[in-house]
Amino acid sequence: MRLFEPIEQLEQKEELLRSRVNSLPETQKKEFYERQSKKHKDPDTYATLNWFFLGGFHHCYMGKYALFALELAVLIVSIIGLILGHSSAFLILVLLVIYELPQLFFSQKIARQHNYKLSCEIFNDVRRD
Repeated sequence: MRLFEPIEQLEQKEELLRSRVNSLPETQKKEFYERQSKKHKDPDTYATLNWFFLGGFHHCYMGKYALFALELAVLIVSIIGLILGHSSAFLILVLLVIYELPQLFFSQKIARQHNYKLSCEIFNDVRRD
């Protein structure tokens, strides 16, 4: 994901893909939209998960289970460290928040980029069939 990709550039790529999909034969177009609707991730759901849960649940929503497990483990370890009075646990928690902030602020774009990537893969698969 490129967080600093201009939104206009992403919109242009999405529009180009839409025009390419519309040029497909009807059967392929129907298959594309059926497969896309099953895999499409809602940007608002991603943003909500990112906003309310600091454990990486938004990664789970996108299917990035390893990253989800890692962030959840870091969160749990830092909370346990705070309970036990380790001063470094607070630093770990702050670093986790700093890591999450860009993902929170760019959550809509991240979800759209994810959907665009999936749509391109589906388009290429449908075209090959």
